[in-house]
Amino acid sequence: MKVNLVFEGGGILGVAFIGAYQSIDSFGYIVERCGGTSAGAIFSSLVIAGYKPKELLNIMKSTDFSKLLKKTPYSRIPVFGKGLSLLVKKGIYDYRPIETWVEKMLAKKGIRTFNDVTINGQSRLKIIAADVTNRDLLILPDDALVLGIEPGNLSIAKAVAMSVAIPLVFTPIVVEKDRIKHFVVDGGLMSSFPIWVFDVEDSPKYPTLGIKIKDEVSFTQKGKTGFWSYLKDLFNATYLREETSFLSKEKIVDVITIDFDNTIRAMDFGIHKDRLEYLYRCGLDSTNAFLASFEKIKSIKSVNVIARPQNVI
Repeated sequence: MKVNLVFEGGGILGVAFIGAYQSIDSFGYIVERCGGTSAGAIFSSLVIAGYKPKELLNIMKSTDFSKLLKKTPYSRIPVFGKGLSLLVKKGIYDYRPIETWVEKMLAKKGIRTFNDVTINGQSRLKIIAADVTNRDLLILPDDALVLGIEPGNLSIAKAVAMSVAIPLVFTPIVVEKDRIKHFVVDGGLMSSFPIWVFDVEDSPKYPTLGIKIKDEVSFTQKGKTGFWSYLKDLFNATYLREETSFLSKEKIVDVITIDFDNTIRAMDFGIHKDRLEYLYRCGLDSTNAFLASFEKIKSIKSVNVIARPQNVI
């Protein structure tokens, strides 16, 4: 059976999606379309490019993810560097290493732009980003014209970089149109789990499976109530808005939640390989358990009443 997959953001925790994909593939489901935010955008692009679960597992084992976190020149200055980088570059880490890595991965499959993954005028890949300048959510490639880019000509790697650029952590992607600079950042600012993305226009042809990571335990819940812990929880709260409740009530999508031990943070790109393997197993086991009890994906009714999230920034 064909399905649409939507992946949540989650930084390095997105490695668990490889296990989830392995399970979905082993149960015989065929991926028709894919969408996601941040880490979910990276993973979705690789799935639609044609990477198989075993290939992605090998990539996981051979990639030093810490190299994707490259500080800006300002950030390397002792003591005041990070603050200076925030003021000048609006971020601590350069987004370009991630864009370059994704670009290379896609090139191995002969994929570069959204034209390469478009069939009958419809892109099989949807990526979520946020346009800070217009205070609006972007569904890419559909909304690329807002940035002055023809949708089909938009680089998938560039769109992924836009979706990944966590505000103040990564430098924003700047696109100029009509002398106006558009600062584009992580889609999680507005929709960290866009399970609605294939159901907002026409009656969906195939059912949607949403795959998300169990929410991390907040610093406050751990007893850390200082200012910085509070600030981090406040920031994370904007990324953890629940987008599944109103959909699950209508039985529009089925959501697979990947359980893990909450000892790994989204930005822990330098964790040991055995912890990456652990995340893979969590994704595999959680999805196996879900699909084993999943008798049959039911036909989905029309959901034209669902609207994309409105401006919230």
